[in-house]
Amino acid sequence: MKNLRFKLLVSLTVFAVVLVTVVAFTNRGLLRKDIQTQAQNTWGLIENHILADMQTVDYAHYYLESELSKQLEAELQKMYDLYEENPNVLSWDLEAFKQNQNMEYYILDDENTVIHTTFTKDLGLNFNDCCKKFANLLDERRMSGEFFNDGIDISTQTGQLWKYSYLATPDKKYLMEIGVNATDILLFEKFNFFDTAINLVSKYDDLLEVKIINSGGFFLDDQWDVNDNIKEKSPEFQAAFKQARQTSKAVEYKIKLEDGYVETYRFIPYNSMQERGFSTKRVIFAKYGNGTELALLKKNTQQFWIILFVSVITSFILLVVISRLLTGTIKLATFDPLTGVNNRTSYLSYIEGLLKRKKNGYVGLLVLDLDNFKQVNDQYGHIKGDEILVEMANILMDTVKKEGFVVRFGGDEFAIVVENATVEKMKEISNEVIASVHHKKNSENVIWGFLTVSIGCAIQEEERETEVSLFMRADKALYKSKNSGKDRYSFFKCEEQLGKVSAVTIQQ
Repeated sequence: MKNLRFKLLVSLTVFAVVLVTVVAFTNRGLLRKDIQTQAQNTWGLIENHILADMQTVDYAHYYLESELSKQLEAELQKMYDLYEENPNVLSWDLEAFKQNQNMEYYILDDENTVIHTTFTKDLGLNFNDCCKKFANLLDERRMSGEFFNDGIDISTQTGQLWKYSYLATPDKKYLMEIGVNATDILLFEKFNFFDTAINLVSKYDDLLEVKIINSGGFFLDDQWDVNDNIKEKSPEFQAAFKQARQTSKAVEYKIKLEDGYVETYRFIPYNSMQERGFSTKRVIFAKYGNGTELALLKKNTQQFWIILFVSVITSFILLVVISRLLTGTIKLATFDPLTGVNNRTSYLSYIEGLLKRKKNGYVGLLVLDLDNFKQVNDQYGHIKGDEILVEMANILMDTVKKEGFVVRFGGDEFAIVVENATVEKMKEISNEVIASVHHKKNSENVIWGFLTVSIGCAIQEEERETEVSLFMRADKALYKSKNSGKDRYSFFKCEEQLGKVSAVTIQQ
């Protein structure tokens, strides 16, 4: 009964664990897929928002800076007129131009070197050395002789955001330039992308960073210094930026960190609708994390353990309920309903299990039969006969205690299965049973007066012996005891060396 309950508990627990695990992992896979799909959709919304805001800012700057553009063009025209009067640009008093104007003035020679300026940090700067593509653009502007008004871009020396305008001298020898710091432009304070980026990062938990990178690889952010460009980033970062710029398609790569944390780096190319210099072709860099996914998966894991715990507890409860419901059935399937000892079915399961265990000692079997029991039924009735059987079962249980397995085959036939059997142990059990029956004969119960017990003993002689073979030998030994006068036990063993089978009978 205990063994059956244990097996039932293990089965219910394993079933619950397997069921909960399969459902949990299936649900976890669906959850992960749903989270990733949602993340992709969120990224799309974020990036569309970024692109729309950048377009809005560009449109605002283009249409609303006309007054500033006219002012810059007018200042460059003054320099143009001065050149016709005095082509020696190094003799110009640029500080006089700057007076009452919050602007910086530059003169670039045909080598794209700043040879004269009010902004001393840029004096001597050669764009051919630092920014070859931009230098080529300057050459084109010098040769065209037209006025150029760029959008806001980064200063290569300070890392700050500036707006620049250009006009070549009449002889195309020099390029005159005027710059205005973006922080001094009221329009920029009202329309700039950086505030949008800060708001987006604060709004979305998994959006870690948003930056704009110009075509030269510099970050457009007045909080960054001049050295913060893609050259300071990893080779993978630089390769992704260049691929996005060249293909005009979004590029991404991932970095796996500890504890399942993953950072996704995305590069989205952006081209302004209005061509305004080198700054109109940009790349938006967005860095995402998977913190939300990890948090949801952690919560899912916690739910799994809670459900698993509840399932195991439910298994215990089900075991109790099933045990109560099936107690009668289990007892009928396992125990003899009259005497309470094991029945033939449980005996077969038990002894076959013992015989299969190679490491255990040999198995012994005692088959017992009450002599003259039929007379009890005939003279005193079956009720009294049943009482005798119950008492006999108690004698056997008291004799073997936990060292043997008692079974009733039917009628007055019993058996005892002994593990690690020896001849001495079998004799000891047989003698004690016979002595207990004799004690009953001397009691006041007259029914026991004409009852004795005959016993047949057999010990497993080889590892491959079956229950059928062992039982047949014990049963033959029982009949030997019966035919030899009853009230005794006999051993039946195979004497292979003599080529015959014999029974050794011991009279008690």
